[in-house]
This record gives sequence, C-alpha cells and structure tokens, in this order.
Amino acid sequence: MQERVVALAQRLRESLQESDGLIPALVQEFPPQDVAEALSLLDEPTQQALVLVQMPEEQAAEVLDYLEPVLVEEIFEHIPLDKAARLLQALPADDAAQILEELEQSKAEALLQQMAPPEARDVRELLEYPPNTAGRLMVRQYVRVRPEWTIEQAIDYLRQIGPDIETIYYLYAVDTRQRLVGVCSLRELVLADPSKRIEQIMETDLVVVKPETDQEEVANLLSKYDLLAIPVVDELGRMLGIVTIDDVVDILVSESTEDVLKLGAVEVTEEPYMSQSPWDLARKRVRWLILLFIAERLTGTVLRAYDEEIQKVSALAWFIPLLIGTGGNAGSQTTTTVTRALALGEVRLHQLLKVVLREMATGLMLGLLIGLIGVVNAFIWTQKEFHLRLELALTVGLSQMVIIAMATTVGAALPLIAKRLNIDPAVMSAPFITTLIDAAGLLIYFLIAKAILFG
Repeated sequence: MQERVVALAQRLRESLQESDGLIPALVQEFPPQDVAEALSLLDEPTQQALVLVQMPEEQAAEVLDYLEPVLVEEIFEHIPLDKAARLLQALPADDAAQILEELEQSKAEALLQQMAPPEARDVRELLEYPPNTAGRLMVRQYVRVRPEWTIEQAIDYLRQIGPDIETIYYLYAVDTRQRLVGVCSLRELVLADPSKRIEQIMETDLVVVKPETDQEEVANLLSKYDLLAIPVVDELGRMLGIVTIDDVVDILVSESTEDVLKLGAVEVTEEPYMSQSPWDLARKRVRWLILLFIAERLTGTVLRAYDEEIQKVSALAWFIPLLIGTGGNAGSQTTTTVTRALALGEVRLHQLLKVVLREMATGLMLGLLIGLIGVVNAFIWTQKEFHLRLELALTVGLSQMVIIAMATTVGAALPLIAKRLNIDPAVMSAPFITTLIDAAGLLIYFLIAKAILFG
C-alpha cells in the first residue's frame, strides 16, 4: 500500500510539472485517505494547494478531512479564500472547527465569514467549547426519535433523513424537552418487531459525557463500554451531539504520541517531523536538556563529597555506572508502567499507597536478584585482598538491592503525585527519573560503603 502512495505522489509531481490536466482523473483512482497521504509527501505547500484546487470540490473536501490540521494551515496560504471556505463547509463541523483552531484568528474569522451561514454557525458553536473536550469534538447531526414511536415509524423516518446524517450507529430517544431518555442501536432496530415501540427496545442505562469532559476520558469510555458513539448532554440532560469512534481513534493516536514525547523529555508538537527544521527540533528539546543538566550536577556533588573514600578504595568507582544505570532503568520501567496504567484507568489516585507498596515489594525482589549477581560480579572482578573483596562485594550487592527498591518506589509515587497535582504524569519522564535516581543512588552507595568499608 505504501508503494502505491509513493507512486501516486510521484505521478502528481509529474502532472504538476507538465500541466497535463490529468490530476482529476488520477486522484479518482484512489481513496481520499491515500490521496491525503500522497499530498503530504509532496515537497511544497504550493504543490499540495495546486492539486487540491484542480480536484472536484467534493473530493477535495474529503481529502482535506484526512490531512493534519497543521498541514492544512500551510496549504490554505496558497488557496483563494472563497475556495478554502467552500472546502471547509463541505466538511463535518467538528473537522472544520479543528482546522480553524490551528489558523490565526483573523484568517479563521475571514473563512467563517465566507462560509454559508448555517455551516458557519455550527462551527462557531463548537469553537466556543474548550480545546480537547467532548464539546469541541461532537457531531451535531444524529438520529433523534421519540420513545413512543413504533419501530416501523422510526425506520421510515431514518430513510427520510439518512442522506443528511454523516454517521448512523444509534438512534437517540428524547422527550419533549429534548432530554435523552434512551438509546437504540441500528442492529436492534432492524431486528425488532415493526409493531413494537422504541421505548420497549431502547437502553435506558446510559453512558453520557458533558461538553467539558476531556477528550481522553471520552476515548476511555468508548473503549471501556465498546461503543461506536457516545452522546454529549448538558447539565439538564438535553442532547447536544455525539462523539463518534473515528474521532476517538484520532484522539488515541494524538494522546499516545504526546505521552511518548513527554516520556522522552521532548516538547510536544503537532507539526510533522519532516516539516520541522533542525532549529525547531533543537528548540523543543533544549529546555529539558538544560533542566536535566542542572539536575545532573547533584551527581557531581555527591561524588565530590565522597572523594576521600574513592581515593582510599578506588575500586568503588568501578561499580558506579553499573549501580546508577541499573537503578535508573528500574525507575524508568516503573514510571512508564504506572503512567500507562493511569492512562488506561487501571490505577486510581486513591490507590497511591497500594501502588507504592506493590512496587516497593517488586523492587525488593528485583534488587535481591540483581544484588546477588552484583555480589558475585564484584567478588570475581576485584583483585584485592580476600577481606576487602568480600566487603566490596557486600557493599555492591546491598547497594544494588536498596537502589532498585528505592527507584521502583519513587518511580511509582511520582506519576501518581503528579496526577493529584493536575500535572500530566508523563512529565515524570524516564530522563527525569534517571537523573533523580543517579544522585540518590550514589548517595546510598557511598553511605553503605562508608558503613561496611570504613566503619
């Protein structure tokens, strides 16, 4: 499939150079998803804009729907305002709102002024909700029925309005005040006796969200209850719209990407990698590197504090990389595991103590195992007198066990504490934990060494 997309991108380049007018026929052979991917492979936004302008507007709008909003922003700089507005109004309101959100306010307002009033009104209403919430994502078109209708009436109504509804997964039964009272799946509707009423087959144990609900929570609810769409209601229970599964897939990809970047101590960005210059990449990484550099000075401070002990027993220095490396890795493993569990809803904030004790026990078991290996390793490779070899081996083994137990405990606690303080747990990234464990691990190592070797 990737080869087809690359070949399409090359053919689009050739058509643009030769001005042969074959682009409309060429893109008809491919689904809009592939055309969008091929467009993203073109070298310049001017080329991408030229391809879109030459396509039929309906198809161009479909392709636009699959492009990253940041890329659309660049393309719109090279498309006439009225043309861009027509493409936007052909999109679902939530997708149009997502694109306009990325534009400068003056450019977004100019496009809204050019759009047809009904479509512009729908988009404006969505833009009033905070970003990354259910209100910003919801679709305003859905199938609304009355609970007293028969199945036959509902099916007839569905045939009438079906062409105007983007997604039909469920029918939403509302009362005279537009309050949601039940949900019926399309499958249940088709299989039911035509003489039955909607209220006899609808589900009344409802899973709903408010417009201000965070998009990640919406995604988790859809996944947890195996739903294809989830209704959005106001504080009075009135239907406002629905969030569909296709939007949730985009959310999960976006949130996962964000968490991965944060775990790597990289500033989050929505721009595609290849559209960022080396300066952009450096600027997004330098803040964390400076912070980690400053934090790493703690390691040097500990080393200077125990310089005398290192001078007396130089073999102590041999095991420093082993000890702090293993401790940092153990802490990173725990932090990543707990952060992921938080994201999936497998761990709750009130379970802080339970999680910490669980990871402490895990760390002690891991530390005991790795510590035994450390004892054997230190005893074999230290070419000293027997009693010194034994004391050094015990120092390394005991330090290894304590450092790993400490690393797993701290690595479990920090993401949960961050969550309680309304900080993204992913900020407690692997580099951050590693830097913290380096200094703390060295301090533990030298305290144990001082007790065993110099006590």
